[in-house]
Amino acid sequence: MDTHHLSKLRARARRLSRSPQDAEDLCHEVYLAVLEREAIGARISRPLPYMMTALRHAAASRARSAARETPMEDSYEPQVEDAALACFCTQVLIKLDSLPKTDRALLRRVAYEGVTPSELAEELDVPVGTIMSRLARARARLRNAVGIVSVF
Repeated sequence: MDTHHLSKLRARARRLSRSPQDAEDLCHEVYLAVLEREAIGARISRPLPYMMTALRHAAASRARSAARETPMEDSYEPQVEDAALACFCTQVLIKLDSLPKTDRALLRRVAYEGVTPSELAEELDVPVGTIMSRLARARARLRNAVGIVSVF
């Protein structure tokens, strides 16, 4: 095989590929296919057009494979359930703002900031049971404001 053919093959592979590594891989794939054909005794009368066609087919095959491997997350579309959940969350946040200041502050510290009841008890210098009771009452007020009926 002529080195002139290889330089043309590489140039064409660079145009068909996204990266130099992909182009080199395509060249190797095509060159290997030619060598395998010659090893079984097949004669290629016009090697350059043969290699260019094989290169184009290999590049198209890789592009199709890459398209099939695109993760579903990239093509995510919101669903009705997502919209309903978003509306509910907005409603909860609005109702949270309508709670008394102490309840609102306590729920925000626990829910948003991730502060544990024991940390709050230490910070406020009160027993943990007091914090737990205040949290339970604040949560109950929020449930009532949102309209969620508690079974317990």
